[in-house]
Amino acid sequence: MARELRSDARRSAELVVAAARTAIAEHGLAVSTNEIVKRAGVGPGTFYRRFPSRHALLEAVLLEVVGELLEQARSAAQDPDPWAGFAGLVSALAVAQSENKGLADALAAEPEEGGDEVSSAFGSLRDHVRVITERAQEAGVVRADVTWRDVPFFAGAAAGMSPRCLGLDAGVSGRERVVAVVLAGLRAPGRGALPGESPRDQR
Repeated sequence: MARELRSDARRSAELVVAAARTAIAEHGLAVSTNEIVKRAGVGPGTFYRRFPSRHALLEAVLLEVVGELLEQARSAAQDPDPWAGFAGLVSALAVAQSENKGLADALAAEPEEGGDEVSSAFGSLRDHVRVITERAQEAGVVRADVTWRDVPFFAGAAAGMSPRCLGLDAGVSGRERVVAVVLAGLRAPGRGALPGESPRDQR
């Protein structure tokens, strides 16, 4: 009986996390507990027995999503082709943010707004962006006047493109085309110098 209760509790928690992940991807980090509970098909009491707070659930979902992105970053870092690794990272960052509004919200938040585990995961992601970008520059395949701090913004710009503009529809391949153009601009040798300064560290 105890085993059955534990199994039911685990299933309920999985339902809540799955529902939260979908809701957060669609609506961002501001999604309400009521929306998550409704999607999960459980009552508020069940929710609070599984998670001490809404914030704890958001952290659990973010850790899952960022963990998947980190796996892609690790694969990019291990790619024997520095350009392929760099291009894969930029594409992964762009696609992940475009498909998950909550992730985009979290990446844009102040560093202290996340929990310790989330902050650590983001720190690891930053490290991968730096290592992969610098490796590609050392190989001479990414323009020298770009810094690793620029890369998240380029990926974010591609992620945030509007699907419609001036009565035109970008279509299913629109974002891929934008990412391809961004990568073409980042590939060495670059023509003309970039204006201004690279982004500053907030930490």
